[in-house]
Amino acid sequence: MANYVVGDIQGCFDEFYEGLNVIKFNKSKDFLWVTGDLVNRGPKSLEVLKYIRKLKKSAHIVLGNHDLHFLNCYFNDILPKNNDTLIPLLRDKKVKLLAEFLLKQPLFFSKQVFIKNNLKNVGMVHAGIPETMSLKESEIMSRKMTQKLVSNPKKILKKIFKKFPTSHAEDDIFEKSKFFTTVRSVDALGKPNYSYKGNLKNLKKSNFPWFKKKMKIMNDIDILVFGHWAALEGKTKISNVYAMDTGCSWGKELTFLRLEDNKKFKVKSKQK
Repeated sequence: MANYVVGDIQGCFDEFYEGLNVIKFNKSKDFLWVTGDLVNRGPKSLEVLKYIRKLKKSAHIVLGNHDLHFLNCYFNDILPKNNDTLIPLLRDKKVKLLAEFLLKQPLFFSKQVFIKNNLKNVGMVHAGIPETMSLKESEIMSRKMTQKLVSNPKKILKKIFKKFPTSHAEDDIFEKSKFFTTVRSVDALGKPNYSYKGNLKNLKKSNFPWFKKKMKIMNDIDILVFGHWAALEGKTKISNVYAMDTGCSWGKELTFLRLEDNKKFKVKSKQK
């Protein structure tokens, strides 16, 4: 049995499937951790969702910003953007089934994994976690947002994408949801800068990668994995924090990480 983490697939099904063969993934005994953004940018979002849905309990998934964008397009009948690749998925006869499957996935996931004969707590998020949030607080927030999404997807997705203002009582959970799925850098006070998408070298001196802050959650988590920030090229310079998005949809690589021995497997992108 092994636990494999895969970075943002973003519709790159051919590379994803090749990677599963490289790691010799066995759904009857292995687990696949998916760091979010299963869909969009690559050409085969439909195939990715169909395959991962069939993995059932062998797949651990967190939602990314592109996943939420797809759900908003579907539930609120919004046309995709010009650079989206969601049309085949949105037109497929199983889109309702796939959208409802994705809707139930959390923003944060954690479980214990045996690593080098020791039981370790491993957490997964798509983009990042506010420095003040504990493991318990992250789990509660994620669970509440999933409940909201499932109960009223049209209304909640509109609020996530700020189609109309939220009440003051709801502001906190929606802002934290945006942080979990969109953040890259923050200022000295932990305020997110959602516009920056570049690498660490070009980051303003007044801003920091969110994971460089003193993270409260790391008091309860031994390993944290995330996606979203492709410009990091898989590097955080922190031994127990792994950046998994290595830009497959941008023509670079799709990366798999085996948690048990920290071994990485890379598949070259077929995208141009």
